[in-house]
Amino acid sequence: MHFTSTTLFALATFSASAGATYCNRAAGQQAPTYSIQVDNIAADLVPGICGGLWDNLKQFADCIGVSSPGCEPRDGGLHWHFTNGVSCNKGMIEATWWDATQNKYGSINCVDT
Repeated sequence: MHFTSTTLFALATFSASAGATYCNRAAGQQAPTYSIQVDNIAADLVPGICGGLWDNLKQFADCIGVSSPGCEPRDGGLHWHFTNGVSCNKGMIEATWWDATQNKYGSINCVDT
């Protein structure tokens, strides 16, 4: 397979920008902390998306006990973070993102850190 330097540059640029979207779960604690960053979301859209995230998280009884909540514009995107009980799992967070955004800004895949 042959790539031109322009194609390689475009792929490298895309990879660098795509790497800024993440969902990390600080595991190994009684109350894991989630940190989700999604780039390329205009700051004026963030409050509405954040409201949708908090509203949709409530569908999971295991995720109701949120502490240290936050959701704000950061670095040209959205940063959503909170602490919750161990029974609020990664799949519930990913489903909440889908329900709130239909992955309009990309999907998230939460990983333990």
